[in-house]
Amino acid sequence: MTAKGKILAFCTAAFMAAQPLQAQSLESSFEFLRLPVSAHNSSLGGHVVSAFDPSPLLYISNPAVLSANETRLLGLNAMTWFSGTTVAGAQYSNLFDERSHYAFNARYVSYGKMQETTADGTVTGTFSAKDIALGATWSYMLTDNLSGGATANIITSRYGSMSSVAIGVDLGLLWYTDDQGITLGLAATSLGGQIKAFENTFQKLPFDLCAGVTWKPAHAPLRFTLSCDNLTRWSASDFYFAQDEEKGFGEILKRHISMGADINLTDRFYIAMGCNLRTRAEMAGKGSKGFTGMSVGTGLRIGRVMFDLSYGKYQVSESSLICNFAFSI
Repeated sequence: MTAKGKILAFCTAAFMAAQPLQAQSLESSFEFLRLPVSAHNSSLGGHVVSAFDPSPLLYISNPAVLSANETRLLGLNAMTWFSGTTVAGAQYSNLFDERSHYAFNARYVSYGKMQETTADGTVTGTFSAKDIALGATWSYMLTDNLSGGATANIITSRYGSMSSVAIGVDLGLLWYTDDQGITLGLAATSLGGQIKAFENTFQKLPFDLCAGVTWKPAHAPLRFTLSCDNLTRWSASDFYFAQDEEKGFGEILKRHISMGADINLTDRFYIAMGCNLRTRAEMAGKGSKGFTGMSVGTGLRIGRVMFDLSYGKYQVSESSLICNFAFSI
């Protein structure tokens, strides 16, 4: 496999898993950043930026959500993905003072060992490939009902003898009302770019602009969330459409939306379910139906231990489990 072939293979692999079956051209690097990290977020359909909840890692999608954390937490996360790959991470978060919080997180993806070949198919050896992101997050209560946050990420990829480094920034806002049970969120993620490129070919980070609303009816153990991602992309060419499939505004709009609901059976136990309409539409276009685009999850708090688990299908070939474990220290 040539050098450019390695880059394309692994960027495309991460891209296809995190954003299933997209039609847009590969114009960004470090697509592994799109992989789901928070089990609670994923069980609500993904791209959730408005859930003001202390669940571990919800702040990855919107750094302002870190203000919901109530204690010092140390956590681990893992995801089942392609056979032979490892997707895992670790986090630490704490209160700085009564209005601000900080956190550190690490994300790691290893694609294992693969054969390296020349253009004519001759095997010349093996190589490994991995992606790593290290992030530091700060959130601050700007008012009693408005929180802001920012995350700075150092991102590296190494495919055999080639490597690339980038700096990324995530920004977020979260506004909520105590009396109406409504929370609004807005986040811009993966702002920045490469400072060291593969073969001096500089690419963008996978920028995303997301907005969402979460509503909890009074005196009900339910909470509903509606999220919209990719708000800067409104062309049919940005998404996958099956041959002869309608490409009107309604179909494009559907590919921005995910939705979910929490059932809080107790203060320490929830069940969540969600649907990502884009994942469902795009994967159905490739013949994958049934549970496609749907996700379920649960969370349990026992003493100082927090455990979240979600199940969903993010690619045509197989489903994935996401597990978050955190301990209050």
